[in-house]
Parts: sequence; structure tokens; C-alpha cells
Amino acid sequence: MSAELFVLGAGTILPREGFGASGYALRPRRGAKLTLLDCGPGTLRALAGAGLDWLEIERVLISHFHADHCLDLFALAFARQNPALAALEPIEVLGPRGLREVLERGAHAPARWIKDPRWKIVEVALDADGFGSERRAELELRWAANGHTPESLSWRVELAGGASLAYSADTPPSRAVEQLARDVELFVLECSHTDEHADPRHLTPTSAAAMASAARARRVLLTHFYPDVEPHAARLAVAARFGGPVELARDGLRVEFGA
Repeated sequence: MSAELFVLGAGTILPREGFGASGYALRPRRGAKLTLLDCGPGTLRALAGAGLDWLEIERVLISHFHADHCLDLFALAFARQNPALAALEPIEVLGPRGLREVLERGAHAPARWIKDPRWKIVEVALDADGFGSERRAELELRWAANGHTPESLSWRVELAGGASLAYSADTPPSRAVEQLARDVELFVLECSHTDEHADPRHLTPTSAAAMASAARARRVLLTHFYPDVEPHAARLAVAARFGGPVELARDGLRVEFGA
């Protein structure tokens, strides 16, 4: 049975129609609950547009603490304070070291209403090589430090039946991320800037193609486009170097894999 990935935000914090801040929802099989990959501003609202029930969220995987990747954690916490929802089960929030402090300190800024006492906060550990993994029921979660910021992680999710997804999040060229994504079925890969305006903390079409090729990914979904990137041109440039299927993320896109 196929898994589904819903693109809730395929852009950055900079306003661009059709490309909101980073957020993705993974449903590993029909009827299963949702795992969010990052939770940037607008993620909660975008769930409704994708036909998803926000009450189905079971966990959130956070890559790092830039606002365009985590700010709607506070919106989610606030929504869960509705008195009619007192019986809600906890949501597990997994992320880098410092996650608990970010959530605790952030909740003190505007009001107590954005602090959810039912968070199950997990600051994931890294081994000596910068990797880690944990099992969650039908999901195997893996992660790797990628160097975008001191705490930044890329994620991989192994599903029952052998399907797999890797999410680079924001990353520079990284051997660790290539290893994490080795032979992955769907590689959700950032392509933030053009080659002419490269940023050492992010990928361009050339570096994204190199990483996808080194990982031997079976299928690539490009995402996290800054406004100066023309997505179709980026896809053509990556496809010319990678050789495998390359697709473009856009808000509202639904991707099946693992069929």
C-alpha cells in the first residue's frame, strides 16, 4: 500500500505565491496518522487546504530552529489549548539538541497559550559520526547532522513494506546526508539558490544533482526555492546531471511512493 507525502510549504520565509515556508505531512499508509517534517509558519493552515485533519498529527520531526522551519509549533500548541480538546493524546516532537529550550523560552515570549504541557519532547542523540536512529511503531526514524547550522539535521523515514523517504531540510553539500539518503526511494531535496548566487549553507541545482547522484536516490523532489529560483529551470538543470526522475514541490502537491 502506497505512502503519501503532502507538500504544505515548498518555499522559504520570503513571500511567494504557491511556495510557503517549510512543512510536509507524511501518511505512511491509508488510515495511518500523520508525521510532520518541519512546521514552518502556515503549516497548520495548509493542512486544511490539503484535505488533512490536523487532529491526526502524531509527531513532528524538526530539522533546525530557523523560523521558516519551526514557527508553527507554537500555532499548533495554541490550537491544542481549545477547551473542547482536553482529551487529546500527546504529540511527540523530535528534533536537535536545544529543542526543549526553544519551546520553553518561546512559550514565555507572547503568552502561556503557546505552551502545550502534553508535548513529548525528544532531543535526539548523535553518535560519534553524527548519525542516529530510533524506532516508532511502523516507522524507523534516522537522522544525520548536516552542518547548515550547529544543530541542523536531515531526516530519513523507513516505512513498513520497504518504502523510504529522506528529507534533506536545509543543508550544504554533505557526505553525511548522501549516506543518510543512500538508495532512498524519495529524496525531498532542497534547491534554494541558483548556481550564480550560491550560498555555502544551501544547495544549488549543480550541488543538489551531485548529492542525489552520490546517494543513488531513486526519485528526487526538489523544494525550498528562494524567489530568485525558477523551479522549472532548476528541475531541468538537476535532471541533466542526475539522470533519474526529478519532480518539483509546490504547496498542495501530493506525492505517492512505496506502491
